[in-house]
Amino acid sequence: MRTIVFNDTSIDDHHGCQLVMNQISTLATSVGMDIVVSCPLGYEWESDEWLKAEVRKAELCIVNGEGTMHDDAPNAMRLGHLAQFCAAENIPCVLINSVWQQNVELNELAPFFTAIYVRDPLSQAELARIGVSAQVVPDLTLSLECDQETLPRKGLIINGSVIPHVLVDAWKEKNRANRDAVSYMSIRTLPPYPTKRSREHFAGLYSRKRRKMLRHIVASYFRPYSKMVTGKGLSRLRWRHAVLSTEKFLQRIKGSEGVITGRFHMVTLCIVTRTPFYALRSNTFKIEGLLQEVGLTDRICSSYAEGISRKDKIQFSDAELATISSYVGDARRKSRSMFQEIHDAVSRRQAESR
Repeated sequence: MRTIVFNDTSIDDHHGCQLVMNQISTLATSVGMDIVVSCPLGYEWESDEWLKAEVRKAELCIVNGEGTMHDDAPNAMRLGHLAQFCAAENIPCVLINSVWQQNVELNELAPFFTAIYVRDPLSQAELARIGVSAQVVPDLTLSLECDQETLPRKGLIINGSVIPHVLVDAWKEKNRANRDAVSYMSIRTLPPYPTKRSREHFAGLYSRKRRKMLRHIVASYFRPYSKMVTGKGLSRLRWRHAVLSTEKFLQRIKGSEGVITGRFHMVTLCIVTRTPFYALRSNTFKIEGLLQEVGLTDRICSSYAEGISRKDKIQFSDAELATISSYVGDARRKSRSMFQEIHDAVSRRQAESR
């Protein structure tokens, strides 16, 4: 089934996004979808005649919503207009793995999606209020098959936030804490090279992004530390604390006593690796929505200082571990079923049109 994926977030410098895209590729391939193009996050598809021609030749477009579809953001609107374009061309366009929050103009475009799968019940409720049906399938990082080997756990990890002032707070608390007991680890990594079929068209975009990130890594080691603890400087400094290998990044999480984070995908990776955590709210309700569904709302804290003050109670209880195991198993089943449902619905549509 000739498939195009939009909003490929692997171009972002983020382990979570890259794991999402890996899972999309794996799960899509398992049901017979052939991803011929994977269009990067934020790409202006409207002005690309080659890409529009590829859409017209496709049997299916999949939009990876992730944290994009909120507040009528420009990238969100661009993806909504893609659904409208696909509807006009009679191409199924399915939104998956998405948040949906505080939209007005984007709500007008929601009905153009052939089907919608959101990550949490709060997003589902937002769509229900405008009369649009959506199914809940947890974030695709939760479908990751992660080795559950028991590692010696040592030390607390602090991880940042997409909210700038919260990131600064994380850094301040890390500096106040005992260095032997608390360390900072960034979720950043280098963007991958594009997939073989997308390489020719998007190679320049990915190459520029990688070069930019490499410059930032170098800058993080050569600029004075004192000038790097706020704003853009802190953004650079985080590269000093990045683990570029995804395998080693997951090993660091699994080897920690716990994580205090304001990032959604760090929370999901703690869940899938059974690593204790406390979470701060992010720029949407994605963390609260996830933890409500899992049944771990007691894991939300108001600040990094609060999280550190509660570190002696961070370990999971047996009841929490049982809840997590059940939730992750369900997430894996739902993820596989979602791709099968999408494939089967498109196949039925094709059969009916013959």
